[in-house]
Amino acid sequence: MAIRVRAVLYGRHVIETGFVRPDDELLREVVSCALDASGGSLDPARWTWVDHGSANLVVLVDDVAVRVNRSGKSALELLRTQRLVDRIPELPFALPRSLAEPVRVGDLVAIGQQRLHGAPHPSGDGDPRRLRLLLDAVHSVPLEAVGEDLAPARSFMGGSRWFEVMTEQAIPMLTPKARGKARAAADRLATLPSVEGALVHGDLAGANVLWKRGRVSAVLDWDLASADDPAEDVAAVGTWHGWESVARATNTGIVERAKAFAATYSVQLICFAIVNARPGDELDRAIQRDNTNLLA
Repeated sequence: MAIRVRAVLYGRHVIETGFVRPDDELLREVVSCALDASGGSLDPARWTWVDHGSANLVVLVDDVAVRVNRSGKSALELLRTQRLVDRIPELPFALPRSLAEPVRVGDLVAIGQQRLHGAPHPSGDGDPRRLRLLLDAVHSVPLEAVGEDLAPARSFMGGSRWFEVMTEQAIPMLTPKARGKARAAADRLATLPSVEGALVHGDLAGANVLWKRGRVSAVLDWDLASADDPAEDVAAVGTWHGWESVARATNTGIVERAKAFAATYSVQLICFAIVNARPGDELDRAIQRDNTNLLA
């Protein structure tokens, strides 16, 4: 029987998630198989469970991280993302490369990965030189090296239908006072000039970027990586590290496009809940958060 994880700690906030967690017996079996193949400890007392992902959960032990899908639907995405990560050329920081072939138990897939070390950078500032190196490294990856396994651009908020989802489904859920500002942000993003696509991580900030001794040591969670406007990553970096830091790390044109992406962030969460059929309480929280943010 699947159960729901009711709350997780994110930053300083406890967020009710409602994320489905598979049956514990099956989870332990598939994790044990993956650890056996990857060289990690089979003693459950040494395992650390990380439950905050909506599609996958992670078990950490020794130098191994085991990633497991939450549902049959997310298994294919887990496998696709791992193929992508394993195909990315060497970068100046570590990636969660495979340590062994995926294992299956029922509908669950588990992949033993290289455990990445470091800590998220505190929000609010960042060394522009290091941020430039991070952005340049990701965006310089040749698309032909990874193209077959990329996610659709903007899949988080509906892919090619993102504008329709945002304007016809998400924004009408807001209060009348918030709708105008949200629609203006959606229109601005939709009318950005076209630019040559690059490899975009899709969520390049916070806990997805690990740092050690003032340098980026690892980047994880490549599920949303696509071929799109690199301003999408600049938006994540600017929102987390501060726009002053990111402005010194790149050029004015891309920063202005990045701000157009960032202006839709809270509405994107509603779109995510819609296109992924998230529980009603999660959708309600996204709507309430967006109403508050837009009217602040």
